[in-house]
Amino acid sequence: MNGSNGRRPALPAVHTEVGTLIRPDDPRHDSGLERQVPDCWAREYAVDNSTITQLLVPEQTIEISDQVGGKVGVGSSGSWPLFFPSDRYDGWERRSIRADRQGQGASWLGGRMRSSPSEVIESFHGAFSFQTEDRTRNIAGLRLPQMGAVHAVLGYWTTRATQPATVVMPTGTGKTDTMVALLVAARIARLLVIVPLDALRNQLAAKFERLGVLQESRVVTSNALRPVVGRLEHALSNEGAARHFATACNVIVATPAALRASTPVVRQALIETCSHLFIDEAHHVGATTWKEIREAFKGKPVVQFTATPFREDGRHLGGRLIYAFPLREAQQAGYFSTIRYMSVLDFTDPDRAVATEAVARLRSDLEAGLDHIVMARVRRIGRAQELLPLYKELAPEFNPVVVHSTLRPKERRAALTALWERGSRIIICVDMLGEGFDLPSLKIAAIHEPHRSLGVTLQFVGRFARAVDERIGAATVIVPRAEPQSDANLRRLYAEDADWNILIQDLSEVAVGAQQVLSDFEAGFGTVPEEVALRNLRPRMSTVVYRTRVGNWRPENVTDVIPEDRLLTYPVAVNDRDHVAWFVTKNIEPVRWGDVRFVEDTTYDLYVLYWDEEKQLLYINSSNTDSVYPELAAAVGGDDVERITGENVYRVMAQVARLVPTTVGVLDFRNRSRRFSIHVGADVTEGFPTAESQTKTKTNIFATGFEEGDHVSIGASLKGRVWSYQAAENLKQWVDWCNHVGSKLIDEGISVDEVMRGFIRPLVVEVRPPYVPLALEWPWEVYAN
Repeated sequence: MNGSNGRRPALPAVHTEVGTLIRPDDPRHDSGLERQVPDCWAREYAVDNSTITQLLVPEQTIEISDQVGGKVGVGSSGSWPLFFPSDRYDGWERRSIRADRQGQGASWLGGRMRSSPSEVIESFHGAFSFQTEDRTRNIAGLRLPQMGAVHAVLGYWTTRATQPATVVMPTGTGKTDTMVALLVAARIARLLVIVPLDALRNQLAAKFERLGVLQESRVVTSNALRPVVGRLEHALSNEGAARHFATACNVIVATPAALRASTPVVRQALIETCSHLFIDEAHHVGATTWKEIREAFKGKPVVQFTATPFREDGRHLGGRLIYAFPLREAQQAGYFSTIRYMSVLDFTDPDRAVATEAVARLRSDLEAGLDHIVMARVRRIGRAQELLPLYKELAPEFNPVVVHSTLRPKERRAALTALWERGSRIIICVDMLGEGFDLPSLKIAAIHEPHRSLGVTLQFVGRFARAVDERIGAATVIVPRAEPQSDANLRRLYAEDADWNILIQDLSEVAVGAQQVLSDFEAGFGTVPEEVALRNLRPRMSTVVYRTRVGNWRPENVTDVIPEDRLLTYPVAVNDRDHVAWFVTKNIEPVRWGDVRFVEDTTYDLYVLYWDEEKQLLYINSSNTDSVYPELAAAVGGDDVERITGENVYRVMAQVARLVPTTVGVLDFRNRSRRFSIHVGADVTEGFPTAESQTKTKTNIFATGFEEGDHVSIGASLKGRVWSYQAAENLKQWVDWCNHVGSKLIDEGISVDEVMRGFIRPLVVEVRPPYVPLALEWPWEVYAN
């Protein structure tokens, strides 16, 4: 146990070297003296080279006090018997303090046994206080985002929901202390924390060992024991070792790589002993290795922590987004510093322009008394090596260094040590100093090659915008403007006069808000079929649209058209709030290529239905495109449903700029020998004039163009089908697309004739035109090759 917990300890006899009892009023043992005692750690233990540690008593100042039986040292977390060097210590196992006769030092004697995990959990009873920080009144406590996240998670757990919970907290608002707070407040039996990097594993483990800053800020009482923390660093040899390691710990911190180093059976044995899973930097969770770990905790509480709940590849994190603290609020509260954005325009040598500006900013910041460091970011190792001579030329006094993944560990440590000790103030890296690297002075970002997605950009910038103190100051981001951005949000961010303090707030809120909407949309389905995961659905952007005239739709009537025995997923998954339903059918038919009794064709088709109550439109999508689903539409939307057909379907192509047809189907009413023809590629030039004759009509058109700056494709047919080459990332994206095309379909202000006149009809050029080309649009074959 650590400390007396307010009870007076029974003390052993204290003897001098010659064995005579020292009186309490002996002048050598004056009360009121102070000593500084170091951390007291339990004896370190390891299982297969993975260490288990516990901080028994944190470093603190003690006051020497007289009590019955001898001297004691009284500190912020307890009191202990105290000996001077002249006293004889009998090797007693109770934890004690030996105080130096001279100076202020002291050391620990005896009592280095680890607490059992159950003892730690027992000490958490009544130890947590829901106290919010109030800087104006100098009251310590949880920060506002931490308090909100703790309440949100604890509240979510009361619902016994099985979906993972996602918590979004901007960089610098205290994710780790939020995890520690949940450990104590919920008295978690055994927690596994997954982090992406070894450096972050050690960083988080160190925070858990000390209960973060929660005891210092009096959120957790001083008599709460600090948890037993295991660092999983190597493979565990067998199931017994895995269980032995896990059951000795309150908290296990591991990387996916360290977990996967063990065999699946051993890995499962460790996971089975854990009650809860926390995932840090959860934007990695779309990766297979991370997803496998999360799936192994199915049915157990899982919380995903991230500053940005989206991935560069567009995959969703999964789970329910239960709390998101706005970046705008974090900046206003001072958790996230202001950002100075500098756009550099130089077409001849953009690298030199960016480096020159970064070095100039570093010099001016240092002159202003700010302890700043420059990080130059590139995409490739070769580029990092190219930039090193440039920075050495511009700023030799700052000793520029390079860090990348192919450096030997010794070289990498030397470079990072130079930064920590300020032997270097410029580091060139290839995405190396993000997660797990906490250096507050990293305040100048020279982005030679900007990231290509908003999510990664926000994560990257967040590392520089941590608010620390006045000696550190604001962050500066320097970016070249030579490279065009395809992402509209990035174009706004990298504009010449962009105010990042406003834009990053706005863009972060838009991005996080989109994830919140998606999370709420998916939660609206309630219980979903186990056979097919909702998150795995990727419907094509395709639909047939029906007008309805009902007060409510009836998705439960699907089984009137499709029998239950043909439904792979039953009951039909329905989101009543958003009027969306989906199901998968299973069709078994004889093979077409022979009369074979025991061989059959089995096909699975996805059906998605969405009813827009306001516009009275029913959208039906299916991977089976052989039908326009009239029976299904009538069953769900009423007998008087009416499919939208005819030339008005081509309204969906309105508001698309530079509309170029790539496929045109033509129907000839008179020519029975050649009623239907289809024109593709260069042949479209012939197809359009042909279709415009009096005896012919266009049955379907597929075209490409630009809408709101984005390259889009859109197709429509007279039968009423609308489609695009794009596949939806999720059902919500398909619903949004339906709303977009549906608003055009019923817009009486759109003229189909105007849409047709707006087509750009490609012409085959036999000779080079006598003009200077301003831009070229290369065919897709150029990029494919």
